[in-house]
This record gives sequence, C-alpha cells and structure tokens, in this order.
Amino acid sequence: MRHLSPSFPPLPRLSGPLAIALAGLLALLLAMGVGRFAFTALLPQMRDEGLLDVASGGLLAASNYLGYLAGALWAAFSRRVDAARRLLGGLLVSVGSTLAMGLELGFPLWCGVRFLSGVASAVVYVYATGIVLRSLAACQASGWSGLHYMGVGSGIVVSALLARYMTVAGSALEGWRWLGVVAALGAMAVMVVLLPLGRSASPADEGTVQVSSGGPPMGWLAAAYGLAGFGYIVNATFLPLMLRGQAGTASAALDGWLVVGLAALPATLFWVRLSFRWGVYPALISATLIQAMGVALPVLMDGVTAAMAGAALLGATFMGIAGLSQWLARVPDPQVTARRIGLITACYGVGQVAGPLLVALRGPSGGFVVPVLAASVALLCSAVLLEVSRRRERLA
Repeated sequence: MRHLSPSFPPLPRLSGPLAIALAGLLALLLAMGVGRFAFTALLPQMRDEGLLDVASGGLLAASNYLGYLAGALWAAFSRRVDAARRLLGGLLVSVGSTLAMGLELGFPLWCGVRFLSGVASAVVYVYATGIVLRSLAACQASGWSGLHYMGVGSGIVVSALLARYMTVAGSALEGWRWLGVVAALGAMAVMVVLLPLGRSASPADEGTVQVSSGGPPMGWLAAAYGLAGFGYIVNATFLPLMLRGQAGTASAALDGWLVVGLAALPATLFWVRLSFRWGVYPALISATLIQAMGVALPVLMDGVTAAMAGAALLGATFMGIAGLSQWLARVPDPQVTARRIGLITACYGVGQVAGPLLVALRGPSGGFVVPVLAASVALLCSAVLLEVSRRRERLA
C-alpha cells in the first residue's frame, strides 16, 4: 500500500498591488528615512551628550552620502545582477548599520558604519524600486507607485517622533537601537513580499546595462541636479540643530524635522501630477525655486514660524526634484537609461557630500548662515541651468 504523505496548501503569495506598494514603502522607510535621515533627527542629542560636535557630525554625514554615491554608481553600472540577492544584502546591511550606531564605537568606526549605511540605502532604493515598479506594471496597477515613494517621508516622521521621545526618555544611542528594531521589522516584511518577486524576474532584465549612447547630452541637467544635491542637503542634515537655537528645546526643534517628513509624504505624487499639467521642466524649475526660498528662510528671518515654513517647503520639494530629474533623464532615450541616471545620480551625490563637508570645514563655531545661503544660491543657479537645459532640448 502506497504511503500517502499529508499535503498542505501552499502559502499565499503576497503579490497584490497594495502589498507590493506597502513593501516598497517599508523598504524606503528603513533604508532612506531611517538608515539615511535618522542621523539628522538624532544629531542634536548626540551633540548634547558629548558624542559629536557640529564638525564631526558633518564628517559623519559626508561619509554616509559618499557611501550613497558609491552604492548608486555600483548599482547603475553593474551587469547581470541578481536583484533579489542585492536587495536582501542591502536590507541586512541597513539594519545592521542602524543598530551599530547604537554602540559607542568611536568616531572612526562610526564613519565606516555610516558609509556602509549609505551604500545600503542606495542599493535598497535602486533594487526595491525596480522590483516594485516592474511588479506593479505587470499587475496593471502602476498608480500604486505613489504609495511606494511615501516611504522616505514616512521614515523621516518615524525618526523624528522617536528622537523627540528620546529627548525625555532615553539617550541618542538608545534611539539608534530602537530604530534598528523598527528597521528589522520592516525588513522582514519587505523580504516576504519583494524577494520572491525579485527572484521571478529574468536576470538579464534586471542587470544588463546598455552601453550604447543615445539621446541628447545631459550636461546641463546633470550640473543642475548636482547643485540641487548641494542645495538641499545642508538643511536636510542640520535643520534640527539649526532650529535648536530658535526653538529653545530639543523636542520643539525636532518638530521642524517632523514637518519635513509630513510635507514629503505627498510631495512626489503632487509634483508628478503637476508636471502633467505644466510640463516637467516648468514643474521642476518651480520646485527648485520654492526650495531655494525654503532653505534660506531659517537664516534670513528670525522666529520659529519662518523656520517651520522653511521646513515645510524643503519637505514638499526635495523628493519631487529627485523624481522629476530622474524622469527627465529617461525621456530622451528610454532604451538607454541606466548610465544616464547613473551620471546625474553621481552629480547629485557629489553635491550631497560637499554640503556637510563645508559645515565641517567651518568648524564648530562657524555657524550655518554661510553654508545655508550658499545652498540657497546653488538652488537658484540650478533653476537657471534647468532653463538652459529646457531650451537646448527644445532646439534639439
């Protein structure tokens, strides 16, 4: 008599549009909102506890942004990669590096940790976004992608709320450890949903980078995007520290970073929809000019109200600028996009590294007025270069 083994129904595959978009949101929340921007929220308390000063904080931030640059270029120029495996590696490194910041390792090791965190942020962003967008398109549900991009703002909100709580109930290192737990829980959910979808893709589809050239030159757009990277990053790194002097208390200063996150939640969807009405270049130039004003407000006008308004304008524009700029890089030649996006990402990354380095070079007593005004001017110059790029492409 043949032995019949019990059979169990297969586990349901979480491949519906809502599950995919929520997994994408969690991926960006842990890798970008936490792994990348939680440092902004916890920096004031780390300074108050004697772990860092403004200059060393700037160097740590620059290490993270340098890692992001390296990770983005590695992802953009790799060939025939396993997207699921790289996403898994990025998630694990992002969680591990967040937890490691909760240990008093000392400044040199922290620089290495922040560099690895930056690499992981870029890897998760690239491969999670690729899997999410491709899977949603296969479901004929591309409209759900707006939920995916809300992950960055969601992560900023989570880090701001937790950092605010830590100012009265714990230490900065405890805050990092709690954020590591949040990241670990999010990573498990991402793995369950996105890794099977990533493995189902053809390796050739995921990793092959076309090396042929195509489309008009992107020099003006790349330069404008690089200036935008410098333009937003000073405030995006030091805003709570800047607000501390005006708001008076650490918790009130963190409210400004919370405003950035809340404003960032709907920003990408808003600017994309506006670009349908106005055109991509007009929408992008408008976002850049608005951000220039928002960046300068905290140092041009005294008072918490002006600073909070600047925080709202920063949050409402920085993800929109990134999304529209990357979309423009795809427009001229849809078949050859990886290297073009890699180019503008590299320029953006250089700008991001330069901002915190300028603060660090000015030292603990240098203040933020000069770096912030330089960032605002950079954004105005970026808007000018975008207009040049728009006119040249119209002539092409």
